[in-house]
Amino acid sequence: MLLRAEGLYKAFDNITVLNDITFHVNPGEVVSIVGKSGAGKTTVLRCITGLEKCDKGVIEINGKYICSMENNTIKRASKQQLYEVRKDLGMVFQNYHLFPHLTVAENVTLALTEVYKMPKSEALQKAKAMLTQLDMGDKLDQKPFSLSGGQKQRVAIARSCVTNPKLLCFDEPTAALDSALVLDIIKIIRNLAKEGMGILIISHDEKFVRDVSDRILFMVSGKITEELTAAEYAKRIRD
Repeated sequence: MLLRAEGLYKAFDNITVLNDITFHVNPGEVVSIVGKSGAGKTTVLRCITGLEKCDKGVIEINGKYICSMENNTIKRASKQQLYEVRKDLGMVFQNYHLFPHLTVAENVTLALTEVYKMPKSEALQKAKAMLTQLDMGDKLDQKPFSLSGGQKQRVAIARSCVTNPKLLCFDEPTAALDSALVLDIIKIIRNLAKEGMGILIISHDEKFVRDVSDRILFMVSGKITEELTAAEYAKRIRD
């Protein structure tokens, strides 16, 4: 098991946003959480990635804990422990979060040189290989403003994948893409899963998650109300 989330609770201003959320992701598996706006999907993702602290529950990624429970009290990872967990995590944000003043190559190499202290020449070699794999090898010197939405998405994926994460998280990956580009993103995600990467997707696009996912979790008002395999979901639609 690559990701284990168990009994997650989170409240904002005494309003419960997550209510006993439990699920898992295995290596090489694509799991999607779907639900309407306000269901709590993004809060789940922010807790999993350590951007938000849950009030209660267990989050374990590749055998390392972001938080755990001891005697009904939450125990959180230290700053150093969280740093180690995040080495196994990649995140692709809905709005890409590319640095506008940096080139494509610089955006992709930034974490390698600044966080992992990799020599620039080695980082650039890794970035070129990853961008070429994503059909962006001819865009190394371009700035984000010159790219289409689909191209920005590929750069964001390259930036996350170049550090070789075990778990890659997507927040609404198809929100700004047309149907042709969505097919490209499906292909990219499935290829990453074939290489053994675990994928967690947050989306409201049920057609997309049906086509890309191994399992789909349905979320309503802070609770996971149902879990279906892609085949079960497709059968339900047909019937």
